[in-house]
Amino acid sequence: MFVDSHCHLTYEPLINNLSVILQKCKDSKVTNLLTIGTNIESSIQCSQISKQYKNIYSSIGIHPSESHLDVDSDSQIQKLYNQNSKNIAYGETGLDFFHSTNHKSRQINLFETHIKYAKEDNATTIVHTRDAEEETLSIIKDNSKNRDIRFLIHCFTGTLKFAKSLLDMGCYISFSGIITFKNTIELQDVVKYVPIDRMLIETDSPYLSPVPHRGKKNSPENIVYVAKKIAELKNISLKEIGQKTSENFFKAFNI
Repeated sequence: MFVDSHCHLTYEPLINNLSVILQKCKDSKVTNLLTIGTNIESSIQCSQISKQYKNIYSSIGIHPSESHLDVDSDSQIQKLYNQNSKNIAYGETGLDFFHSTNHKSRQINLFETHIKYAKEDNATTIVHTRDAEEETLSIIKDNSKNRDIRFLIHCFTGTLKFAKSLLDMGCYISFSGIITFKNTIELQDVVKYVPIDRMLIETDSPYLSPVPHRGKKNSPENIVYVAKKIAELKNISLKEIGQKTSENFFKAFNI
């Protein structure tokens, strides 16, 4: 079995094809999905979807790239989270200094707010980080002194040094279809290094379609291609990759 730990079912073309997608997932032995909130509107939609479908979980959060668009939304995040027991994480949150550095302080403050709520509700924080390794490490370090706090670094594309530092702080690391691309040799070395018991897999669909579907809209059933690449890189059976990453999912999100 396989679990897609990060997809965006509220985005087109997924939102209008959920029944078809779930059947494809069933055919591919993808047993569970986590659909991710990126703003208040999509978080509400994610929560509604998880209420409707038994094998779908949801997260509540505001993406760092949207952190400056609604500065009065912070207080809504925790209220939304607690309205549904199938909301299992805060995020995706974090820091993205690749697209813009104009709102650094707002991103940092909102990231810390998500973590605060996660601590209060014994939830996991899903972290997006791009061009912000030092700042991300600093914030996680300040908030991981209590080892009960759980962080998942989603769609990891960073350095091996960054991965080692995250692992030292007890973080989980998730890999996407990017690892199937030919020009990601350094990232594939990170996959080889990260222990299987700290690893999750994701599609980030409808983005980042893995080979052989690169360039097309991505879908949760394609998580199998990510698992196959990890099995190849780590010289482990596909069955074990599916089993271990699925176990890690339920552990990382305290399900």
